[in-house]
Amino acid sequence: LSTAAKGTPMRHFALYTVVAISGAAVLALEILGTRVLGPFYGVSIFLWSALVTVTLAALAAGYALGGRWADRGPRLSRLGLLLALAGAWTLFVPWLRQPLLGALEPLGLRAAVLTAAFLLFAPPLLCLGMVSPYAVRLRADRLDAVGRTAGNLFAISTLASVLSALATGFYLVPIVGVLRL
Repeated sequence: LSTAAKGTPMRHFALYTVVAISGAAVLALEILGTRVLGPFYGVSIFLWSALVTVTLAALAAGYALGGRWADRGPRLSRLGLLLALAGAWTLFVPWLRQPLLGALEPLGLRAAVLTAAFLLFAPPLLCLGMVSPYAVRLRADRLDAVGRTAGNLFAISTLASVLSALATGFYLVPIVGVLRL
């Protein structure tokens, strides 16, 4: 890695912050998915199964793509791009939802809820999944510390997911609500 990628303590802080934000956003999106799709499909086993399936599949693809992208010249600015893309797609979900759900209605409940969950939430989740492996590549400056680096970054991401799940479900949605268009 370049000296800039190894970085200063400030760069490390920025890297850990980006990883924490991405981890928090993953669980927030999953929980918000029930609020976005639940009014149309009901909060049933089908909805939860679709959201969990889409989340895990998008993360797996993101991990693989993020690792490959990181090996092509890692830069901290690319992590910002991933967060920006995930955020931009998420901002359009309320406007995409209604026409998409109408178009998917003929598929029946199971196929429609899975397809809707995939089309609305897989793109941002894929971007968020790319963050951690990319961050490992940016942060690891010695081969003998890659395991510890990966473990620390994934721990931060997962702890942020835990806090986000609680904050989203217990505070954010009850206080702020979910915009219904």
